[in-house]
Amino acid sequence: MTRVTVESFSVGLAPGEGLAFVREEGELRDGVNPDVRARALGRGETTLLHSTSWRWEPDGRIVLTYLAWTRDGTLPSDARRLPRLPPPAPTDPLHPRPAEIRELDPLAHGLRHLSFLLATSRDGALAAALGPKGVAALSAMEADVGGELPR
Repeated sequence: MTRVTVESFSVGLAPGEGLAFVREEGELRDGVNPDVRARALGRGETTLLHSTSWRWEPDGRIVLTYLAWTRDGTLPSDARRLPRLPPPAPTDPLHPRPAEIRELDPLAHGLRHLSFLLATSRDGALAAALGPKGVAALSAMEADVGGELPR
């Protein structure tokens, strides 16, 4: 049977300026909804849970990645400051899994996709969940649709 892992990046505003994050991972078992598992792995007070991506790992696992946006001031003290986002790894449009997936690649992918959703959202629910400072932080990022299109 294929092992499924849930990876949750809790992200929020760092003290001062910028973003901070905490990464947690846990196996998905016994038919538990992955959204529920991701929320349970989240750190801080989650205001938005976004299913970011999935990937196959060489050990045979499937990893479901989530981004959990946290209310200002609720990330734990062990949160790491988010460095400058790594550029997207180049991929073949018909084989989108990069040869190497760095730790921050799934987080960068999720943040860029949230930036895209924020720019195209019409109902204001996303902006409300992010808060004004979160909207400002994500609006300043390079947006990405979050997928590969055949060329």
